[in-house]
Amino acid sequence: MLEFFQAWMLIFIVPFLILFIYCILLHVKLNTLSKKYKYFMDGENGVNIERKLAVELKEIREATASLDDLFARQEIIQKTQSNTFQKIGFVKYNAFENIGNDLSFALTLLDGNNNGICLSSIYGRNESRVFSKPIYHGRASVALSQEEQDSLNEALSKAVTEESMAPKEEQ
Repeated sequence: MLEFFQAWMLIFIVPFLILFIYCILLHVKLNTLSKKYKYFMDGENGVNIERKLAVELKEIREATASLDDLFARQEIIQKTQSNTFQKIGFVKYNAFENIGNDLSFALTLLDGNNNGICLSSIYGRNESRVFSKPIYHGRASVALSQEEQDSLNEALSKAVTEESMAPKEEQ
């Protein structure tokens, strides 16, 4: 009978020992994971990681809103800029043969849409006259002198691009 009892004890004790060792291993792993979780959730200096993530998310949303505002402002600036003088043509010349030093000139000022004015000054010994002529879409509504046309062509040849508007890097 003792032999029968010993056989039953072995059948129960061996699985019990295996389960006991398995429980100890699980307890050790759980403690390790619990420490890592606590460290991760507490973060640096005891600040909760969830709170840090919430603050970071709020900052990202604020930055996105700020960036959208900057894009809207940039679009307004670009629309306004197309109406400002951007292209300049300037030609100095002698209007009369007996007067030297190229004291007469033609100045063309154009915006981004090639609209603007052409100012010309004709210098003479006794008087000087200034004329202005409107320019619409790169063409004058009245006849231009050769010098005024040269000034207009010089202004039209100066295309404004994003690269020319970019700030130049210092070397």
